[in-house]
Amino acid sequence: MNQEPSPLEQSALALAQKLVLGLASCEPKVNTKYEYYNADNDIRDFGISTPRRMTNLTPGIGWASRAVNTLSDRVVFDGFAGDTFGINTYLESINAYSIFSKVKHDAFIGGCAFVAVADDPESDRKLLVPFTAAEATGVVDQTTGLLKYGMAVTRWAEPQPKKRGIRFAPADYLIFTPVYTAIFINRELVELVPNPTGRTLLHPITHRASADRPLGKSRLSNTVRRIINEVGRLKRREEIAEEFYALPQRYITGLAEGVKKDDALDSAIGKVWAITENSESGTETKVGQLAQMSIDQFETSKKDKARDFCAETALTLRNLGYETSNPSSSESLVAMSDDLLLEAQNSQEEMGKQFKEIAITLRLALDDNDNIPDALLEIQPAWKPIFTVDVGATGDAMFKLSQVFPELIGTVAGYRMMGIGIREAEDLAKRRKDATGGSVFSGAGGTQ
Repeated sequence: MNQEPSPLEQSALALAQKLVLGLASCEPKVNTKYEYYNADNDIRDFGISTPRRMTNLTPGIGWASRAVNTLSDRVVFDGFAGDTFGINTYLESINAYSIFSKVKHDAFIGGCAFVAVADDPESDRKLLVPFTAAEATGVVDQTTGLLKYGMAVTRWAEPQPKKRGIRFAPADYLIFTPVYTAIFINRELVELVPNPTGRTLLHPITHRASADRPLGKSRLSNTVRRIINEVGRLKRREEIAEEFYALPQRYITGLAEGVKKDDALDSAIGKVWAITENSESGTETKVGQLAQMSIDQFETSKKDKARDFCAETALTLRNLGYETSNPSSSESLVAMSDDLLLEAQNSQEEMGKQFKEIAITLRLALDDNDNIPDALLEIQPAWKPIFTVDVGATGDAMFKLSQVFPELIGTVAGYRMMGIGIREAEDLAKRRKDATGGSVFSGAGGTQ
């Protein structure tokens, strides 16, 4: 006789049903964005001028990957400043920095990604497990930014035999809440694991989250995808035009009526035409050539669409491979990418807070309690410089600053101004404090 489910089990079953349906509704949209990122997306053709055999041609448009990579490569997590709990060292030991890099990249593509705090089956350690927006979902608490509850799929059911158009369904998945973590195998609840942290062990990493879209917005927005489709159709038409451009279309006038056309007579380059005068009509036989279509107009049109794409993604034409006037200095290069700089800074602030929340949850899970130490709240996420620092100009500026503010010498802030990572800067500042030597700058004092 089947035992009646407990209230917690009933809660887990209800949440599982709700979240599975929620994931099913958003998974196709996320997969579509990954198709655009990989340039595998279908581009609908309106059939106005495209030959039937070319309608399935997939033009190679790599702009989506440029929109994501150009920003993602500039947003590089460097660790936590003021770490007195050994979090940076522990994160290194579990390869967490690589995981942060992956979920950050996935968040730019899908709008969000997820990181779960999980047990290491081979030891007492805790691990971080990444999930894409197509593999996990949840409901965000707008006041804390954490998930009220969430779900992550660990195995998908593959239909046998595989059929076109049939999507995979979740087979094994986890339901996360602040009270428990429910384990489902083959869609059956098999275990409820207590959660001592009081925080959902699944964390969202978002890009441009807002009140209407708490799980973020993709860099590959609807407008971006529409522009890519427009460029794809343009490239199809350009390829058709290139055929006419490469092979001039010739014609003959003045042939006698009933003249049989030679099978070898065509307009391909390399063929020699032998044509005699039309003696019956007295009309001179003439050979003409249709005006060749220029492809310059396609390049102009494509560049116009590239400008629209850059306006939407904060890129420059230079990022899309167009030649522009070379910047005269690194400062002018930064000025050209001012919008991208603001985008990167916003992403650093948003994701930095979320990485900090993951570190806090990880520490609580290791300690097996829900009491957050005050010092743990003081750690600050740090990022590597968005643009490469000009060492020559920076060194000169730092020397001048050291004359006015000698207390800046040897501090973490001073090292950071030189483009040194936060962890290395803290190490250098500690070494300087412990050392008995003088300042690294000639003529400057202080060992703060």
